[in-house]
Amino acid sequence: MRPTRIVLADDHALFRETLADLLNAQPALTVVGQAADGAQAVRCAAAEQPDLLLLDLQMPGSHGAGTVREIVAASPRTRVLCLSAHAHSYLVDEMLAAGARGFLHKGIDREALLTAVSRALTEPRHTAVLAPVGTAHHVPLEEPLSRREHQVLVGAASAMSNRQIADWLDITEGTVKRHLNSVFRKLDAVSRLDAVTKAVRASLIPSPDVHAVVPRRSPGGRPSPATGVRPLRRSPGG
Repeated sequence: MRPTRIVLADDHALFRETLADLLNAQPALTVVGQAADGAQAVRCAAAEQPDLLLLDLQMPGSHGAGTVREIVAASPRTRVLCLSAHAHSYLVDEMLAAGARGFLHKGIDREALLTAVSRALTEPRHTAVLAPVGTAHHVPLEEPLSRREHQVLVGAASAMSNRQIADWLDITEGTVKRHLNSVFRKLDAVSRLDAVTKAVRASLIPSPDVHAVVPRRSPGGRPSPATGVRPLRRSPGG
């Protein structure tokens, strides 16, 4: 059986070479091409017709979902795994919709990477590893969070009430509740705290101090999530 042919696309040469050494050390894998920008990645995919292409989304000349679509068009048999230091659920959803097979956080460890590569090549469903080194967490993406669900989750992580989230997003409180219920189901969570904890663990949202953070108010009077900021301080005059 011939080895799986892989192309690496990343603008950092050292990262590319290290990744190539790791993959080439596996008997069933071989790196057949490397690219340092989005245009090179598309050309390399067209020329090599690889089984798998690992694509860094932050490269020069890379246009995210647009580059994924160009690669898939140039080499329909190629499965694309996106690499990024950012793993927001709406970004994952966008890449998968463009035709990517999976999405990997660049902080994952060696074993998680090799497992994700294997799954991308052998399993019909999408693969994602969204957590940084030491806490790799495989998140099934049968139903990724929508952009609105992500916003509601960020609001919940900022200790905002349903009413405050509704005011912030200009939606009804009932809609907020429906989005939260959907988030709970997708994350297999039983409460707001459980959902926030699981989302942080999977790098879907930043890690907040939910006990210290309070919602701020925008100039128009609506609250906005204060994830990652210090609590508001009142002036001596109140």
